[in-house]
Amino acid sequence: MNRKLIIYLDTCCYSRLFDVSNQIDMIKEAGRIRYIIRDSFFGKYTIVGSGVVITEIRKNPNVKERRETERLYNITISDKAKASAQSILRAAELVSKGLKEMDALHLAAAESMGADYLLTVDKEFLKKASRPNFTTVKVINPILF
Repeated sequence: MNRKLIIYLDTCCYSRLFDVSNQIDMIKEAGRIRYIIRDSFFGKYTIVGSGVVITEIRKNPNVKERRETERLYNITISDKAKASAQSILRAAELVSKGLKEMDALHLAAAESMGADYLLTVDKEFLKKASRPNFTTVKVINPILF
């Protein structure tokens, strides 16, 4: 039996679903994220998360959007990375390699969960984390998934 792909969506993927935009790339990203989440409900993928996602979601000043995003996150994930000394050390290593702190925490969490993919719409994060031999997790834009 084939193993399901494990996917980690960073906070900006969940937030993209609530963006109001007429930019075609943002509309495509939101649509693709919706399909990925839908497919996970049908058992095609396993979506995992972390406390880092919740921490960022809870910083959203829009109360309604914050509640809806957190609700969606909670029904989407099948498991959540536990904070550990090892993941904190890995995040610090990733920061030393040029990632922002929160991006490093997302990637360390994805690695600790054995994720095959980390999906993000953050262009800077994509550029830095998709360098050869940077991580075992494929960091890509949802449109390319």
